[in-house]
Amino acid sequence: MTTKLKDQSGAGEDNRACGVSELSLDELRSKFRRDYDVFGSNTISAQLAELAERREQVPVSYSAPDNGCWVATTYDDISSTLRRSGRGFINFPSTPNGVNMQGSQKAMIPIELDGPEHRQFRQMLDPLFSPKRVQALEPQLRRFANTLIDRFIEDGHCDFAHDFALPFPGGSLLAMMGWPAEDLEQLNNWVGIALHGVPAASPEDSDAARVRAHGEMRQYFFELIQRHRSNPGDDVTSHVIQAEVNGRRMTDDELFDLCLLMMLAGLDTTKSVLAQSILYLGHHPDKWDEMFARPETLDPAIEELLRVTSPTSPTRVVSAEVMDVGGLPIPKGERVHLPVPAANRDPQYYPEPDEVKFDRVAKPHLSFGVGPHRCLGAHLARLELRVAFEELRRRIPKFTIDPAQQPVDRLGMTWVVDNVHILFPPGAREHQG
Repeated sequence: MTTKLKDQSGAGEDNRACGVSELSLDELRSKFRRDYDVFGSNTISAQLAELAERREQVPVSYSAPDNGCWVATTYDDISSTLRRSGRGFINFPSTPNGVNMQGSQKAMIPIELDGPEHRQFRQMLDPLFSPKRVQALEPQLRRFANTLIDRFIEDGHCDFAHDFALPFPGGSLLAMMGWPAEDLEQLNNWVGIALHGVPAASPEDSDAARVRAHGEMRQYFFELIQRHRSNPGDDVTSHVIQAEVNGRRMTDDELFDLCLLMMLAGLDTTKSVLAQSILYLGHHPDKWDEMFARPETLDPAIEELLRVTSPTSPTRVVSAEVMDVGGLPIPKGERVHLPVPAANRDPQYYPEPDEVKFDRVAKPHLSFGVGPHRCLGAHLARLELRVAFEELRRRIPKFTIDPAQQPVDRLGMTWVVDNVHILFPPGAREHQG
C-alpha cells in the first residue's frame, strides 16, 4: 500500500511520532515494527515485562505475524481507544488476527456490536444484571462456595484453579442464565478449548478441537433455547428470548451468539482473577491477613487485585478513514490490540505498578473496560470475588502454595493460570453428602 496517510483525528502538534503523517501504511508499519505474540508460551510475568519495555521504547507498535495488528501499551492509549468504540473504532472482529475463533455466527451480541444496535441490546440486558438482581444471588453463591470447599477441606490441599476458581463463577452464571447446573463441567471444557486451545497441542490440533467444540456448543445452545422458549422462567435466557430489540425478537442465531458470549465471558475471566489472586496471596500471607484486617479493607483489596490480575486483552478495528492512537495515524481496517494488563500497570498512574497496595490512590483500573462496552457482568464479578474471598478466609484462614507443583500460565485474549496447588491445615466439612 502506498497511499499517504493524513491524520484526520485531531492529533496535536506534540505527536510523540512527529513526521509520520506523510508515511504510507507500509512505511508506518515498518517504522514501528515490533512483533508481539498474543498466543505465545510466555509466562504472565514475562509478558508483563515485555509490555513494560514496549511502553518505554515504542508505546504503539506494529506486530506483523498472524495477519498483523497494532499493539498499544499505555493507560491513555488503551482507555481512549476503548472509549471510542462506535466512534472511529468497531469491535468486530474482536480478535487480534481478525479470525473468528469463538464460533459465533456473526458479531457476538452485544460485545462485538456498536452504535445504536449495541445500545439497544445493552438497554435490554443491563437491567437483567442490575445490582439488585445480582445481590439476590449472594445466599446461593455462599452455599456453592462452601459446597466446593467441602470437597477438599479434609484433604489439606487442592488444585485451587481447578477445584474452586474454575467451577465457582459457573454457579452464579448458570443460575442467572437458567442453565442446568449439572452442565457446568462441559461448559467449562468448551470455554477452555475456544479461548485457549488444547494444552501442549499443535496449533492445527487446537484449531481442529475448536471446530468440534463449536459444533457441540451450537447444538447444545440451540436445544437449550428451544426448551426455554417452550417453558420460560424468570432467568436471563427466557427474558432475552421474549424481548424485542428494534421491534423484533432475536433469531436463534442471535440468541446463540449471546449465549456464547455469556458463557465465554462469565466463566473464564473471574476464574482467572481468583486463581491469580490466590497464587499471589499464597506467596504473600501478610496481604491475605491485611485484606481482612478491618471490614472496610476488603473492597479496596479486591479492586487492587482486579487491577494486577486483569486477564482481558480486547481488540478494536479502525472504522474511520484514519484514527489517532498514541500519535500514530492508523488507517481504516487496521486492528489495534489493547492488553488491559499493560494499562493497569502504567507507572504514570500507578507508582510502583507491580506492587500490590490495598490502600493505593490511583486512577480507576480498566479490568472491566471503559466506555460503551464496559463489562455487563461487573456487579456479578465483584460479588463473586467478595463471597469467594470471605468464605475461603472463614474456612481456610492460612494457606501456602505447594512448592512441588508449578503453576501454568496461558496467554491469549484472556490470561489464565492453571495448576495452582495450595496447602492448608485440614478442616471439617460443613455439610454431608
